[in-house]
Amino acid sequence: MKRIVKNPEPTTFIDWKANWDGMKPGWDEFDQGTKQADGTSIKEKVKTALIEEQYGLCCFCESRVGMSNGHIAHLLDRHSHSELALEYNNMLYSCLENPKGIPQTCGQSQGNKTLPITPLDADCEQRFIYTETGAIAPRDENDAQAIQTIKILNLDDKRAIFRKDRAQAYQSVEKARQEMTPDDFTRWIDVELNRQSDGTFRPFWTTMKYAAGLYT
Repeated sequence: MKRIVKNPEPTTFIDWKANWDGMKPGWDEFDQGTKQADGTSIKEKVKTALIEEQYGLCCFCESRVGMSNGHIAHLLDRHSHSELALEYNNMLYSCLENPKGIPQTCGQSQGNKTLPITPLDADCEQRFIYTETGAIAPRDENDAQAIQTIKILNLDDKRAIFRKDRAQAYQSVEKARQEMTPDDFTRWIDVELNRQSDGTFRPFWTTMKYAAGLYT
């Protein structure tokens, strides 16, 4: 779980919420997609902002996400906390619902449950460990919050779509370490963990960083 530092709320979203003649819009109004001057909906504007501040990664599993393969998730669910449904700081961007027959993960698995650990927590990256098989576990085996977070988001299900990709990310680091000199490996992992030319981070960024031994 990579830490997310929220950007300021987009001014277009602030203006949209204020332009209702004293009425407070809800999720239905937001979801219906009021068109902006450039032809995009306010929901598309917010999704774009969330994707950019997460550098193209799912807020929970860190798989690659974009406009067509993700959805807006809420730290506190919008049904039980309707007053927070359109609060930008309550919004994250998660990968999409999995096909029938494949276990749900991330925002779809979360449902209306409250997460003990969230991507906004300063120490969230240090709470988990990863293995070459794609597994995720609490760094401290007695960390009840980490255990519960993994369970709620179903991040360690062996049938999860991202499990193989997470394993490959770990193994790519191991392969590079074995094939390179220590200095070359240090330079390589620095490049891999920096933002890419398109402004995104590598998928499964924390897995790669953990595999490189950079969490102390």
